[in-house]
Amino acid sequence: MTIGLQRGDEIAYKNLYDLHYENLVQYCHTLTHDLHQAEDIVQNVLLKIWVKRDKIEITSSLKSYLYRATFNEFVKEKGKLKQKEKMLLELKQEILDHMVDLDADILKEKVKLLEAAIDQLPEKRKRVFLLNKKEGYKYKEIAEELNLSEKTVEKHISRALKQLRETIYHNSPKFFVLLFKNLFKKENCLAKP
Repeated sequence: MTIGLQRGDEIAYKNLYDLHYENLVQYCHTLTHDLHQAEDIVQNVLLKIWVKRDKIEITSSLKSYLYRATFNEFVKEKGKLKQKEKMLLELKQEILDHMVDLDADILKEKVKLLEAAIDQLPEKRKRVFLLNKKEGYKYKEIAEELNLSEKTVEKHISRALKQLRETIYHNSPKFFVLLFKNLFKKENCLAKP
């Protein structure tokens, strides 16, 4: 199978995919505890194998190679996530330090600015955004609640954040980030959709 794969044989690749995909996802799921993430990782591994097929040298069994590659991809993704979390914690601390000195009247004004910006979002986008940011729903829960795909939920939230950034971020970027972290924890800041 590896020789056919290295030569670009699509049937060999399809056979590899059909034979190993489900087992690799199950294995990766034991590492991630998140089926969606496990599927993404395995798809990345199998895609890289196809893209780099002529450069791959498999010295052990193909099965061992696939499991090792899946584990390595998981470790790489976990490292990226930890780095993002570290950066967010540092940013949050910096913003909290900034907010200590913020006047209550200025804070109220900025909250109103954010509320107005959220009200300008298209209705479906606003609903998805508030379910996530205010109610704490996960993408999967929102998808089930509104009968959408998780990708659609992700796009709505991404576009809502982009629109809100364009509306208020340029005036006060640190405030914008902190407000998102804290505003939606307060029941009286925004009316439920």
